[in-house]
Amino acid sequence: MQRERVRRIKKFSLPILIGAGAVVVLDVARRVFRMMQLFNPSRVPVSTWNPEDYGIPRDQSEEVWIETDDGERLYAWYLRSKNPVASALYCHGNTGNLTNPAHLMPHLLDSGINVLLFDYRGYGRSSGTATMSGVIEDTLAAARYHEQIRPKNLPTILYGFSLGGAIAAQVIPRYPFDGLILQSTFTSLPDVAKIAFPRVPMHLISGSGFDTLRAIRDLCVPLLILHGTEDPACPCWMADALYASCNASKKILRVNGGLHKDLWERDAPGMLDAVGTFARELPRTAQPVIGPQRFSALRLMRRWVRHVIASAAARHAGRRQVLSS
Repeated sequence: MQRERVRRIKKFSLPILIGAGAVVVLDVARRVFRMMQLFNPSRVPVSTWNPEDYGIPRDQSEEVWIETDDGERLYAWYLRSKNPVASALYCHGNTGNLTNPAHLMPHLLDSGINVLLFDYRGYGRSSGTATMSGVIEDTLAAARYHEQIRPKNLPTILYGFSLGGAIAAQVIPRYPFDGLILQSTFTSLPDVAKIAFPRVPMHLISGSGFDTLRAIRDLCVPLLILHGTEDPACPCWMADALYASCNASKKILRVNGGLHKDLWERDAPGMLDAVGTFARELPRTAQPVIGPQRFSALRLMRRWVRHVIASAAARHAGRRQVLSS
C-alpha cells in the first residue's frame, strides 16, 4: 500500500517538477536577455567628463548630482540655452553614458531648449547597477529634480532616444511634461527581439516591459517622433506604428536615409526645425504630481527605515556571535 502511494506521488510529481523547472529556465533566460540586450553601460567617458570637450560652453553647463528614493546617486549636467523656449529632460540610449550623446547637446541648445542630461544607475559616474525598474525610478528622480531647477515660465519636454524613448513613455504617465519627443524608439521588446534575432524565437522570452506602443495610446500631450527611414535596429515601421497609435496631437519627421544614431549628423537643419518648432508651439499644461518637499520627506523616511533594519541586523549578528562563542 505504501509503495503504491509513493509510486503515485512520483507519477504526478514529475510533470510538476518539469513544469517548474521550465518556468525557472524561462525566467533566467528572460533576465539574461534583458541584461545582455537592454543595458550596455560604460564607466568611461567618450573623451572626458568636461562638457566643453563636446562643444558645450562652460557658462551654459552645470554639473549636478541627483539622489533617487532608493539611495542611488545619478550624475548629470544641466545645460542652459542662451534664449530658452523650453526645458527638457533627456533620456539617452542603452549604450555608454551621457557623454555618448553629449556632442548632440549643442543642437538642442541652438533650438532654444535647456537640457538636463543624466545617467541611469550603473552608467558613467552614477552609482548602482541598471535594472528595468531601476532606470524608470532614476528617470522619475531626474524628472523631479528637473522640475526644481528649470525656469518655471518654460514648457517642459521629455526627450527619449532609443531605449530612452521607451523609458520616457513609461515615465510620462507618472510624471507630467508638456510634450514628448521619441527619437529612434522601438514599439516593444518582442518586436526588437524579432529584429535582433530573426532566426531565434527570443521574442517569446523578452517579456512585456517597455511596451511603448501601449503607453503611447494613452498619451495626452503633444508628441514628436524622429526616425530614420533606414534604421536597422528599430525599423521605420515602428515609428509609423507609434504615430498611428497616438491619439494626442502628433508630428513625425522621417529622416531620409537616416540610421539609428545619425539623424542629427544626416539632417541637422531638418531636426533643428522640427524640434525647435515643436518646443515653441507647446502649450503649458504640466503640473508637478508631488512637490519636492513631499519627496524629500519620503526619502528621509526610507533612509530611516533602512537604518532601523540595518541596526537590527547588526544587533542580531552580535547576539549570534556571543552565543556561538
